[in-house]
Amino acid sequence: MSEYATGLFENDSSYVIPPANADNYLESIVKLCKEEKIEVIAPGSEPEIEKIAENQKIFEENGIKTLTNTWDVIQKCRDKFSIIEVLNSKGISTPESFLFKSDLDVERIKKFPIIIKPRLGSGSRNVFLANDKEETIFFANYLKKYGSEPIIQEHIGDYENEFTIGVLYADNGNLITSIAMKRVLNGGLSVRQSIVNQETNEKFVISSGISQGFFDDFEEIKKIGVKIARALNSDGPINIQCRKTADKIIPFEVNPRFSGTTASRSLVGYNEPDILCKYRLFNEKPSIKSHKIGFVLKELSEKFISIEDTKKIPRI
Repeated sequence: MSEYATGLFENDSSYVIPPANADNYLESIVKLCKEEKIEVIAPGSEPEIEKIAENQKIFEENGIKTLTNTWDVIQKCRDKFSIIEVLNSKGISTPESFLFKSDLDVERIKKFPIIIKPRLGSGSRNVFLANDKEETIFFANYLKKYGSEPIIQEHIGDYENEFTIGVLYADNGNLITSIAMKRVLNGGLSVRQSIVNQETNEKFVISSGISQGFFDDFEEIKKIGVKIARALNSDGPINIQCRKTADKIIPFEVNPRFSGTTASRSLVGYNEPDILCKYRLFNEKPSIKSHKIGFVLKELSEKFISIEDTKKIPRI
């Protein structure tokens, strides 16, 4: 929806579209699909994913497949406090969590540091590490000031044992794939916030949401991803953030969508949008038996775009 998105200038056919909350968003997308003879769409941003999933019937009526999870699963995962309760009811370990209602709630904290994040939201936006009661009250009231209900969450494991899992689980398990990456959390690109305990010299890290890391088989990690997808009755893509401790694998974030690690997975031989597209269109299941083992690292790049080029992109 931004005329400054570099992707507009890297494709044969590009358009600037209305934002997902615009009255003409759905009409514009359907019209564009018909003009370009599009059979399948894979939305990336959360506002678009929600809008398209909620109105999936409109796309089906126009012969367009949507590579999203169901509206029910998306809404279930959107509530970061309720999803903890759902996972616990299925026997899946999660961080201890409670809602921050007032400053007095800090007395319920057993150990620092803790995580503070909005009840409704996605990814690493507005997620903070707090190292004491004073910081907890500050960050929690900051979220409340801007309309978010804060969750106080136990900090689990260490940042060197954090994983992201990509799962495709559809049609009650007729399609199942799972792939895990051990995250590399260092440097300004992948780290949002870090603190060091002055007494123990222990380092605590929160990801920026820009994922990079090491791909291997990680069978135990992949299995917990499938277990979570099955427990949520997923019907599409789902992404899980977790940490491995001495005796458990504990998920702390579940997002029912293709994640920022999707491109990285494709580089090692696991192209999830392609897999789901072929399944939805042709009922074709992947024959992937293995993928490349190694690191996928990210970098920033620069691109020159002339004023003339920006004027060539049509707006719909």
